[in-house]
Amino acid sequence: MNRGYFYFRMQLKRVFKILPIQLLVNFLVCTCVGVLAVYFIQDGLLSSGTQKYQIGIVGDMTDSYMGFGISTLQAVDDSRFVIELTGMSEEEARKAFRKGELYAFVRIPDGLVESIESGANDRPVTYVAAEGQKGIGSIVMNEVVDVVSNIVTRTQSGIYGMQSILQEHGKTEGLWEATEKLNLRYLDLVLGRRKFCNLEILGMANGLSTEGYYFCSIMIFFMLLSGINNSPLFSRKSRELAGVLKARGVGAAGQVAGEYLAYVCLMLACVLEIFLVLAVVMGSGAFQIAEWEEGGIRPLLAFLFRILPVAFMLTAMQFLIYELVTGIVSSLLLQFICSISMGYLSGFFYPASFFPDTVQKIGMLLPTGVALRYTDGCMIGEVALPQALGVLLYLVCFLLMSVGIRRSRIQRG
Repeated sequence: MNRGYFYFRMQLKRVFKILPIQLLVNFLVCTCVGVLAVYFIQDGLLSSGTQKYQIGIVGDMTDSYMGFGISTLQAVDDSRFVIELTGMSEEEARKAFRKGELYAFVRIPDGLVESIESGANDRPVTYVAAEGQKGIGSIVMNEVVDVVSNIVTRTQSGIYGMQSILQEHGKTEGLWEATEKLNLRYLDLVLGRRKFCNLEILGMANGLSTEGYYFCSIMIFFMLLSGINNSPLFSRKSRELAGVLKARGVGAAGQVAGEYLAYVCLMLACVLEIFLVLAVVMGSGAFQIAEWEEGGIRPLLAFLFRILPVAFMLTAMQFLIYELVTGIVSSLLLQFICSISMGYLSGFFYPASFFPDTVQKIGMLLPTGVALRYTDGCMIGEVALPQALGVLLYLVCFLLMSVGIRRSRIQRG
């Protein structure tokens, strides 16, 4: 026990030697990331209130009914606050769509109005969008398609039903006047519509605001990347040292415990540095998070203590990667690949709901996915038991695997 503690103190001295440089590097990296994050978050919040979905209209617009309908939508209907319709050729629409200038485009076939008037409805309108397109835009367009389909078909059924009833009762004299009156009644209902869609916003993801979600994601991603910044702590490891320590009474578990605890101290120092900077920034009012509005820096301090299990778990994962690969260059490369790939799949850069269901399930089961959901819960003070147990389970597994690898390496000599 004494020898194990002595080994831990040796590792801690190594931490103190590299700590000033590591703090400087982390400060520079996080300053750059923080400035960009604040800029993009605020830019997205400002543009979200004024941005419209650009929809291209492809087809012959010379028909008076069609032209009148499109003009009416753009002039008086509530959908004009969400969607902007632009007439263009199909070639222009495809080019604009590939460049990202259009959210989608609608292809109107020739003879659409005649098909509706005759009751055939054999010329459907084609809505062209990207594969796997998700988000609020899809909600809006689904609402538009549903509204248009219902208005056209039910209006048509009502008019034809009225004409059939009048003809059956021999009242054909005022047929066209009644048809015109009913058309105007339908038109008045359409133009008087004030409920385009009923949408309740619960947050960008996991019930959090945009600032809150990306704050949690960036914090975890920073801890992942710190595995690269903290590589000097593992740059002089040797197999011979592990055997010597074993001979002097410090086994595999004692070696892993001493090195891991020293690494945890380095990680906590880096995290504390970032939180001190955040406390100054948030205290000055330069950046605020909706979940902590008017709470000062007290929620930030509470958040710091709540995410300590995540810091321990991610540190254990990084320690395991360094234990798996002995070469420092290979270890750094593996750290980087794991950080980027696992962070992407878990929704650090885009909310996981943007991905297919299979990818979402994989991302949720990864250590980064469990860490993100746990951290999101810490943000609002509602940590779910499964996420907490998942973090602890990964922590124990990573440490046990590290001990197993160290023991195997000692036995091989």
